Amino acid sequence: MHVFRLPRAFAGLALLGPALAFAQPAQPSAPQATLHILVENAWQRSPQVRTLEARQDEAAAGLALADSWLASAPTLGILQRTDQWTDRHERRESEISLSAPIWTPGQKARRTDLANASANELASQLAQAKLEISGQVRTRLWQARAAKEIEIERADHWSHLQELANDVERRVKAGDLARSDVLLASQEVSLAHSNFIAARTDAKAALARFSVLTGMTTLPDVEIEPVAPSGEPIPLRLQAARAAELRARAAIAAVRAQPASAPTVAVSMRRERDGVGMPNDRSIGIALQIPLIGQQRNRPAEAAATTQLASASADLAQLEAQAQADIALARDRLADAEEALRLAEQRAGAMQEHTRLFDKAFAAGERALPELLRSRILSHEAQIALRQQRVALGMARAELNQALGIIP
Repeated sequence: MHVFRLPRAFAGLALLGPALAFAQPAQPSAPQATLHILVENAWQRSPQVRTLEARQDEAAAGLALADSWLASAPTLGILQRTDQWTDRHERRESEISLSAPIWTPGQKARRTDLANASANELASQLAQAKLEISGQVRTRLWQARAAKEIEIERADHWSHLQELANDVERRVKAGDLARSDVLLASQEVSLAHSNFIAARTDAKAALARFSVLTGMTTLPDVEIEPVAPSGEPIPLRLQAARAAELRARAAIAAVRAQPASAPTVAVSMRRERDGVGMPNDRSIGIALQIPLIGQQRNRPAEAAATTQLASASADLAQLEAQAQADIALARDRLADAEEALRLAEQRAGAMQEHTRLFDKAFAAGERALPELLRSRILSHEAQIALRQQRVALGMARAELNQALGIIP
């Protein structure tokens, strides 16, 4: 009898039946979870998010400061003057004053614009951070799903080969098959068992990476994402880049609106007495100090703001080109995944029929064991390719939604 050498790498898929029970322990039922819940879990566990959320207090303080007309804290002044140690006419003068630098209307408007732009930039950064976490969840979820499919298929293939080996052993004892067939079947069962153990290890590693990100200890059965409708939203990473550019422009406007130090307004109250027995004179004074320093003082700040604007504009232009390329590539991958799934379905159907015919022929003694094993291998390879292609389709849809900036 010619001995058929089987390839070392094979896997397959069949409907899970009772025989699968001995191949691997029963898995606990996956928790009911949606992609939105997974993203929210990962969002709450992200240290980057904690930092960005802490900056919200900073942005709120900036907005509150921009609403104030005071450029800095006011100053309280007290003056006490007497001739007690000189002429001794008992002349006395007391004065209390309150002064504060204030913004001009133009300066205040530009500072308000800058504070609002900074708050919008922070909000965009938070949204972008959540989009990035969504991408991590999508990737690790589908990687874990793919690894789990391979584990299930190899366990199923091991189970079916074990059943076939038991049948071969019975037929050898009955004298229908040669002893070499038992050895061949046993060898393939051992190889299938080894492949299953390797796949189980890979699946555990993928699940561990998914669990670290989301906190889920078991893999949920999440449905494939629907494709985003037409009328593409602006990717969030572009919104963040545009917000950074707007903030840089607002910073330049704020610097240019403040060519010198802020004007200072002071209010004072004075009480004077010219001598003994003289009445006290009271007066109120108002002072305004306008700095006369020119534009040169703010040139370093303006140059720094201009540099930030140039950097933000360059980043935005690059991201716009990259975003369009990512969206186009994701659409192409989705189209390829859909076509590959259609072909995988055709192949799997044909191989199922092929194996069914070979099972009947082997039972009737018309086909040798190596031929049946080869047919089963090809059928299982077609089935696992089909299920893997379904996973690939889910991943392709997730990548397109990610490129479009869709947060679950």
